[in-house]
Amino acid sequence: MTDTISLAFDGLAVPASIHKIFATHFQTYFTTYYNRRADSLLNALCDKYGSDKGEIIPDGHPYPWVSHTYADVLERLFGHCREHVRYVFECGLGTNNPSLASSMGENGKPGASLRMWREYFPNAQIFGADIDADILFQEDRIATFACDQTDAEQVAALWEKIPDVQFDLFIDDGLHTYEAGVALFEHAFHKVREGGIYIIEDVTFESLVKFANYFEGKSFAHEFVTLHRPNVPLGDNSQVIIRR
Repeated sequence: MTDTISLAFDGLAVPASIHKIFATHFQTYFTTYYNRRADSLLNALCDKYGSDKGEIIPDGHPYPWVSHTYADVLERLFGHCREHVRYVFECGLGTNNPSLASSMGENGKPGASLRMWREYFPNAQIFGADIDADILFQEDRIATFACDQTDAEQVAALWEKIPDVQFDLFIDDGLHTYEAGVALFEHAFHKVREGGIYIIEDVTFESLVKFANYFEGKSFAHEFVTLHRPNVPLGDNSQVIIRR
């Protein structure tokens, strides 16, 4: 693996191999090579609703960057059982307010991923939350709430509104910082059912290292996935996947 990050030593930026760093935390790893499928339902739904989690058509998106390839992983995890998924939660609706952190830009489509999940999981109730109260909406099988993922009291109040729900899939696509990711995880993981999956998206190299330190020694299964796109630097196209 040739991907590197810069670590600061005495004020100097020193390149470091991601593989060598992660080898200190994990004994094993595997690499998967694949060709993207033109008949991928989840990627097609990303195009349909304007989610940046994947694509089939490479242009015409409401966001200005190259799409992620998270849909490829998610389809491998749930493609065989999507009819059995009952509850999905996603933090981060995709605000189109450019003054807010992690904005999708003025042309972004808030709620794109939630509508995608609703169609992909035909028997599921979809829940979402965002710090931007202006983009909240309620639709058939979709309910959204205002919440700051870094505020433990707000997260606890959110669960009081849906107390009897345990999620099959929980996705943190919110602020995209290590600190925000840990803050939400520590007050949300208990809402994932036994056998469910919790995913932290848009993780940078630097945050991957911090998450590796944070999760080291934890009793639940967790893995770090770096997703490579043709002719695009890896950047933040990485995930942490935790299984309950």
